[in-house]
Amino acid sequence: MATSGFRPYPGPKADRITVLPEAATQSFKTGDLVIISSGKVAVATDDENVFGVAMNDASGTTDTDVSVYVIYPGDKFIAESGAATAVANQGVAYDLNMTSGSMSVTTGTATSAAFYIDCLDPRDGATSSSPYGHVIGRFLYTSIDAIGG
Repeated sequence: MATSGFRPYPGPKADRITVLPEAATQSFKTGDLVIISSGKVAVATDDENVFGVAMNDASGTTDTDVSVYVIYPGDKFIAESGAATAVANQGVAYDLNMTSGSMSVTTGTATSAAFYIDCLDPRDGATSSSPYGHVIGRFLYTSIDAIGG
């Protein structure tokens, strides 16, 4: 199931958006996490060394311009949860689902813990299980490539 991925919260800051060339054979979607590989934007496949969030879908054509929202420490994002959300999720770091087009926070597991949940999206209420709710939080320093994480 496709998700909306990660979105800057409460909204994007213009000075954090950069334009870079797309790597070969990419299929990432808006909101997916991306890395820089050989100077080009590629979909992130793990939750370490994430550079930013794709602000537009990949074209599938090498060197096409891609807008990327560069992640810095403390930046907040809203994302869908990959499992039911509950108040107990607040104040805990969780893993990420790194499937292109359906990236989310996996509130059920914290093996490599890359995203710290500050709070649940108040529009979802205290819990949400169908569809899963949204969380608001930030990436842990060790996951951010822009600062050498």
